[in-house]
Amino acid sequence: MKTVNLFLVAALAGAAAINPAKADGGDENRQVIYIESAKYTLPLVEKWITEYNRTNPDVQVKQAGKDAKTVDLRIVANAEADNTGEDGKAITYVGRSALLPVTAKDNPLHEQISRRKFGKKELKKLFFSDDLFEEENDKKDPLQEQLTVYSGNSTTSVAPFFALHFGQTIAGFRGKKILGDDIYLLQAISRDSTGVTFNNLSYIYDLKDRQLKDEIALLPLNVKKDQFEIIRSENLDETLSLLENEKVELVPVHHIGFAYDEQPGTKDFLKWILTEGQKFNHEFGFLQLDEKTLSYQKKYFGGNLLTTK
Repeated sequence: MKTVNLFLVAALAGAAAINPAKADGGDENRQVIYIESAKYTLPLVEKWITEYNRTNPDVQVKQAGKDAKTVDLRIVANAEADNTGEDGKAITYVGRSALLPVTAKDNPLHEQISRRKFGKKELKKLFFSDDLFEEENDKKDPLQEQLTVYSGNSTTSVAPFFALHFGQTIAGFRGKKILGDDIYLLQAISRDSTGVTFNNLSYIYDLKDRQLKDEIALLPLNVKKDQFEIIRSENLDETLSLLENEKVELVPVHHIGFAYDEQPGTKDFLKWILTEGQKFNHEFGFLQLDEKTLSYQKKYFGGNLLTTK
């Protein structure tokens, strides 16, 4: 009998040595949550993952690889434009992104652009094809004719929301459409100095020095004087503060969120983002959720989650 017991003890010890995680309740006993993120939200999502994993040892949140068979949370870049949602999935908003129109600093028309102030009508005429209902006596803008518009054409592009904000669709964009992530829009205007585009604050500002990237110039907007001065300061934190405290009509602001199937682990992670993770949004060029949306989601998070179908 002693021989048998000694054999069992030795076998169990060997198994623990081969797989210590299982023996001491380690990684194999932890729930794993896989996240698929858009490229422009990736730095913020990675920060959320790092901070959450640090304080929640029973769960492991990971980025889903390209060959991942299961994705528990998938970023929704522009839910309001209804182009990335999935049937049967709940969507919880976790932040907001703002868009500004830009060109290259070496654009030969930069001086002409800088003397303008673009209102809603001017932006529509610049970025979109002639409206069928446009008045016949409206004259063509010579500047418009000399600029090439670049817009995104991928599933994670913010182009649909930019168009929606101005009462248009992506089919109405003038100029050239760029495949892939919206970072390529900035590369396009760097190669074509007559190009204009729009992009997220997280892409057009340097997240380290908190200033507009050196090679980029903002299109001046026809907004209130104090709003104009803040945006013209080219300071990321001042611009974020402005857009969180005031509605600037010509600056599209849209929600980002996660689409997912409801299960305990994902709900806990999302609840953490709503309560603890919001403080990291500014660091990566994103706005925090507005109080109304945040309060609504927190209120119903224990029961019926905020969903968009």
